[in-house]
Amino acid sequence: MAKHYVLRFIALTSLLLLVACAPAATPDPNALERVQRIDLLQLPNADWQLSKGSLQLSFCRNRINDALLATAEELNRWRLVQQSSAFPESRERGLAELAALYDEHNVLLWQEWGTVSSQSYRIVVQQGATPSLLDALARLGRDERICFSEITNLRED
Repeated sequence: MAKHYVLRFIALTSLLLLVACAPAATPDPNALERVQRIDLLQLPNADWQLSKGSLQLSFCRNRINDALLATAEELNRWRLVQQSSAFPESRERGLAELAALYDEHNVLLWQEWGTVSSQSYRIVVQQGATPSLLDALARLGRDERICFSEITNLRED
């Protein structure tokens, strides 16, 4: 009987070691480019749609929150111009963080506004797909870079 438990223990330990040694997901080399391109767009459009509700996120590092600082009016004006040079230089740091989240969690965010402490985002998906705020919150809410996350406006069908 004891031999049976020892064999089970060895099998379980071997399985855990195999899972722990599995290769990590391959990073998407185009994640930053996609996030930057989406950030310039007026959405929704013929190719992309937005979640009906919003997520509010706060990064644990204030410099990231500062890099994403923008009013809804500023974001709209920058997107109407459609030139990345219209955005502040510090925004690149914030977009790099959004790209890392996209790469790791497959959640593409489109910013609605940002303060020194948090930002509001809608989920972006290609036309025909169904954006899910609950799924995005479950993925992003566990990320150690995010100190606060909540659904601020749930209007999903």
